[in-house]
Amino acid sequence: MSGLFGTLNNATKGLNVQQSALQTTSHNISNANTVGYSRQKVTMVADNPYTLGGIGQLGTGVRISSIDRIVDPYVNKQLRNENSSLEMYSKKSEVLGQLEGIFNEPSTTGLNNNLSQVFSSWTYLGSNPELATAKTMVAQNSETFTDTLHHMSNQIDSLHEGTVQDVEKNVLDFNAKVEQLDSLNKQIFNMTSQGQAPNDLLDQQDKILSELTGIAGVESTYDKFNRVSITVGGESVLTEDSISKMSVSSDLDKVGQLVVDGKDIEITSGNIKGSQEALTEIDTKKQELNELAFTFATAVNAVHSNGGEGTNFFELGTDGNYAASIQVNKEILNDVSKINAGKNIESVVGGDGTRAQAIAALQNTKLVYPVDPTGIEYDSDTMTIKNQVGGSTVSGAYNDSVTQMGIVKQQSDNMVDSQESLVSLLEARRDSVSGVSINEEVTNTIAYQSAFEANSRIISVVSEMLDTLINRTGV
Repeated sequence: MSGLFGTLNNATKGLNVQQSALQTTSHNISNANTVGYSRQKVTMVADNPYTLGGIGQLGTGVRISSIDRIVDPYVNKQLRNENSSLEMYSKKSEVLGQLEGIFNEPSTTGLNNNLSQVFSSWTYLGSNPELATAKTMVAQNSETFTDTLHHMSNQIDSLHEGTVQDVEKNVLDFNAKVEQLDSLNKQIFNMTSQGQAPNDLLDQQDKILSELTGIAGVESTYDKFNRVSITVGGESVLTEDSISKMSVSSDLDKVGQLVVDGKDIEITSGNIKGSQEALTEIDTKKQELNELAFTFATAVNAVHSNGGEGTNFFELGTDGNYAASIQVNKEILNDVSKINAGKNIESVVGGDGTRAQAIAALQNTKLVYPVDPTGIEYDSDTMTIKNQVGGSTVSGAYNDSVTQMGIVKQQSDNMVDSQESLVSLLEARRDSVSGVSINEEVTNTIAYQSAFEANSRIISVVSEMLDTLINRTGV
């Protein structure tokens, strides 16, 4: 179309395009602080020209070819993966911090201090075997020691249970987000198949995918309609036409183990992985505490009972949960005179404190943890237990356990600091590409406004020319 009406058509197109561009700019500015939003850009192209015979082609104005979502898929994927690792180390560090709080070392109320007081009371009894108060001190300090073990064991069990519950909650959140992603996939397919660009839906898709990766370190792929499929631990969870649920194994020997379609899966990152690694550390420390309680009680009992001839000082359960079951023999608590301080275990009186001194000397005896009761070499004449090859003292074993826990916690903290720096860097890179720049959008607003006013002026001029043509020409 040529002539005034062609010009009017060009200007009208210009008005509509600048309005749409201004609306997109307004949308960007409105979502400048929206988490997960990617800025959008209007791409304008010249409309198909009109061929005028003998002259050539005349322009027919402007049109919008697309409204593009400005993203860098590689940076987004890298950010998801690194944030998943950050979630893993952060969760592990958090749980291990609580575990450190349970051990509470070094402190004046920790197990190590209680252990020192127990040996000190045996030393005091060895020097003052005739004092009833010395035996009372041994019984009371030993009971405080066992109470501390009980409390620590119960706290570790509570931390273990809470961590498992956190895994279960994350699994529920994961399944709910997969369902949301499946719903988004359907909406994205409907719009894409009609030739439309579902930019805001794709932002939501990326946001949910990031949250899923933070939970369990998923892998994602896309089809030509931008529908996302995800796998966890090599098992498919979401495809274009199917969806599976993740669950936690009910097998008591696989606490915290993830299951998809009846198959055990192993993940490498995410919040759940951090919980799983923390659970392993919790179980290790619980086992070491049980071994410590068993070995210490077995050694004291061997000396106190003279190799099994007399009364055991400690009582132990039979379920392996020794830290929770260890206690001072009730007969001794009811009558502290039954504490064997001298070499002759048949006599409870006199000034012999050699057996008490032998028990105090156990603090320097090196044993393997857990000790094999049948492997203890007890000498009834000297009332001593032979050091075992590769063994350590009870205080040394406990300190080693606490130190190892501190090392693992420190490693997790260091990884958290490192990952936070890397994630911050990637977020800055993403924002430089996808983030909304207010200054840039204001500049675009002025440009679109000027173009709109110019097209409006063209329409006004054409209107005047048409008025002249229609009303002021002719007879």
